[in-house]
Amino acid sequence: MPATLAYVALVLALAGAIEGPPASHPALRTSPKPANRPLDKGPRKFVASDGDDQGDGGENRPWRTISHALTQIQPGETLVLRGGTYYERVYLARRATQEQPLTIRAYPGEQVVLDGGLAEFFTSPEQCWQPAESGAPGEYVSKKAYLNLRDVIGSFGDSLVGLQTYYHAIDLRATGELVDWENWESTGTTDLKPLYCGPGLWYDHATGRIHCRLVHTHLPAPVANYKGETDPREVPLLIAPFGATPLFLDGARHIRLQDLTIRGAGYTAVRTVNSQDIELDNCTIWCGTYGLQATATERLHLHHSRIWGSLAPWTFRADASKRDYPGRPHRNISRLNTHALIEIDAGRESSVFAYPQNDHWEIDHCHFADAHDGVYLGTINCHFHHNLIENLQDDGIYLSPMYLRHRLEKTDPELHVYSNLFRQMLTPLAFGGDVPETNDTVFIYRNVADLRRPVLTGRPSTKQAEPGISFGKPMGDHGSPPWARMNIYHNTFILAEPARDVAMATLSLSKSGHPRRLFNNLYLHLARLPGYTPNGPEADIVTDGNCYWSPLADEKQAETLLKKFLASESFTASKQRYSVGNETHSRVADPKLTRLDADPFAAADYRPAVGSALLDAGVAIPAEWPDPYRQLDAGKPDIGALPLAGTKPAPQE
Repeated sequence: MPATLAYVALVLALAGAIEGPPASHPALRTSPKPANRPLDKGPRKFVASDGDDQGDGGENRPWRTISHALTQIQPGETLVLRGGTYYERVYLARRATQEQPLTIRAYPGEQVVLDGGLAEFFTSPEQCWQPAESGAPGEYVSKKAYLNLRDVIGSFGDSLVGLQTYYHAIDLRATGELVDWENWESTGTTDLKPLYCGPGLWYDHATGRIHCRLVHTHLPAPVANYKGETDPREVPLLIAPFGATPLFLDGARHIRLQDLTIRGAGYTAVRTVNSQDIELDNCTIWCGTYGLQATATERLHLHHSRIWGSLAPWTFRADASKRDYPGRPHRNISRLNTHALIEIDAGRESSVFAYPQNDHWEIDHCHFADAHDGVYLGTINCHFHHNLIENLQDDGIYLSPMYLRHRLEKTDPELHVYSNLFRQMLTPLAFGGDVPETNDTVFIYRNVADLRRPVLTGRPSTKQAEPGISFGKPMGDHGSPPWARMNIYHNTFILAEPARDVAMATLSLSKSGHPRRLFNNLYLHLARLPGYTPNGPEADIVTDGNCYWSPLADEKQAETLLKKFLASESFTASKQRYSVGNETHSRVADPKLTRLDADPFAAADYRPAVGSALLDAGVAIPAEWPDPYRQLDAGKPDIGALPLAGTKPAPQE
């Protein structure tokens, strides 16, 4: 499918059913139905939106606010929230025990929402706005002044598609949607003309009034333009002060959060600081600038949950770029709708050695989507598995440490990334940050990175009418940081655009002293098959049992791709680290996946079909490396992330 049609198909594929058509824009995501998890058998207390904080918290006399309940509840008890929206910014600093944890959960079959926003813009928008007399066409201003907010973050309340937060009124009020410079011949000393980037908000610090403009966009295909309601009095909006955090866990211990929806965030939706043994189970987090922000949090378990950003379909990667660097006459246009879904905060309380640390996390069976970046895994001893990560403007997950380690830390941390699906982003695996040399070992195995879906990167301009569209590659770094030791095995990488090398950069970017091992990976190029680029002798790389292929390759390319390398001095030198030599058992052959349609938005089946070149073609990996499929391979290991279709069941984890 051409890229122009592919992006339109994305919007249609991601649009979920909601109760009645939204007045704004089709929703990219829809919160799951209320869970029917049975109530715990232990002691329970209750909160209801029509309760009374003077009650006793019993089922017949529930409290009204979560904040009050947290001053009354005891370890070992369950706080049951009845259905409804709680407009609170919950501060949770309670310490329970492993034997008697504290559980906060929704009542079975009822939807519970924690909302940190300004309720009136959602519940009674018709009373909140009036036309801005001196504003642009379609501009409204809040009737009420909201002083001392710093800024506001927002989204449509019916679809939760994000609104822009404009830095300057001139851009909220602009008519031009294409990038245009005051002087194209001198972009270093002049600024952009006013630029409208879609429906958004501007906070007037002088008056405390919130300005809103929901004017339609008119960008060329493949952009899904905004065509919905333009009067904010006719559509609910989620608007939160910049500092609004719906849920803040501060020094909390042994807390379980179940079946909750968290929204109405400013800078951060969920913040956890100096906390231990925190579990979020079946929770939906709608992000502000960030979703989950963690500092010094040990034993965090996030599973069967969703962290969704508010990236609007008409937003480009370049729209929110920082531009007001010192010495430049450039202004910032709009904030990032959502910068990252999980962010590792480097700040620490009364310690210059970054201790305690974000340690021993498990993140599994979760969905991460609709942001600039995905997940910053600057933790140690983390397992990130069985997750779907998609629709990002830049990086999927950061694998590099995001903060200095304690000087006395003697362990060799491990980060395991396995059985995940990455799609529609620029780099699923990224490294970055100003960090010291690291002793981490990163295990990357049984993942699929299907990078056929395009990313909107560059807003069209008066000189370039077509939007900038880019496709991803498996790995990339930011400023050549010290890469960790990496073991990359049994993965499936699918690329849409031509690559520089046949291994899709997984063999490059290596640093001296940081060994890398790559076995049994499938590299499927849907464009031309590039050449094989060997590494120098200083690179501590061992690679074998891989399959390289392009449907555009002919027999001669398949025969000669590795032939030159296998006859080279580089191959001979590789035997010093790997006795048989790098790529000895690798092949260039058709993987024959079960289903991979030309349409990148169609359902895919990444397992090899009968007759695939991937079957029984890999090499044995070290026994100490984890592999959920090891016991299912009767012969040699199959190449790629998944086993033969119809013959080997998926491990239950």
